[in-house]
Amino acid sequence: MAVNPAILVGVDGSAGSTAAVLWAAQTAARHRAPVHLLHIVDVVADYGPGATEPLTAADYARLTEHGRRLLDAATQQAEKAAAEFGGAEITTELTQAVTTPSMLDHTAGARMIVVGTRERGSLRRALLGSVSSALARRAHCPVAIVREGIALSPEVRSRPVIVGVDGTEVSEPAIGIALAEAAARAVDLVALHVWTGVELPERYGAEPDAIATEMDYVLAESLAGWQERFPGVRIHREVVKDRPERVLRERSEQAQLLVVGSRGRGGFAGMVFGSTSQSLVLSADCPLIVARDAG
Repeated sequence: MAVNPAILVGVDGSAGSTAAVLWAAQTAARHRAPVHLLHIVDVVADYGPGATEPLTAADYARLTEHGRRLLDAATQQAEKAAAEFGGAEITTELTQAVTTPSMLDHTAGARMIVVGTRERGSLRRALLGSVSSALARRAHCPVAIVREGIALSPEVRSRPVIVGVDGTEVSEPAIGIALAEAAARAVDLVALHVWTGVELPERYGAEPDAIATEMDYVLAESLAGWQERFPGVRIHREVVKDRPERVLRERSEQAQLLVVGSRGRGGFAGMVFGSTSQSLVLSADCPLIVARDAG
């Protein structure tokens, strides 16, 4: 892997893609990392309902030229966004391939891949569709999901980064990424552990105060050693008994970034693909990074 690997961005010309390019460029500049803009002309794509005729060489020439124009526009957008933070090296790539396996291959060695979403209503399709679902499940790097229209103003950039911690080793990548992002942004980190009450029900003899103390201990253990690695980041611990999607939905209104793990148990377990997490992701008001579990 490169010493400072690139942030990979899928470019398709949509408003969501533009939001992803802008956010990725700012993030890359903060990390002094390059940005790699990727446009794929899908070799098996069909265009329009009921399309049965294979694409011709002329079709691919037209789509390739369109892709180049999209990459040129995205490059200008990325350069302008990154300039505010010292700039970033921007590279582009246009390839003819099958979209899902090609994007998965490109994630090897990347710092993260950033995908955009067109609107709140289409986010479910973006996450659970073949490409984005495959990325979140099988990418070789973290996956950032950026919604169309996301605010990138100075006021928003002063807000904290929030990381969901479930008390297992699955949280480790998420904590590390969240701290690195908080450090790069010079903001605080809020480490949030949400428990629902299912883990230690009172009817089995567990006292509410004892449960709360145990949950706080779980969070403290998960964060042990991280402060020493990121001494410049103030870490705030929060333990809440509630539904995870409700808590993060509320917190996201005053956050600039949410970071969660991709697998595990507890309040944030499997949050990307469960019904609870779908509700949370659809309503979040800031970008989301899904930290890939090395396992």
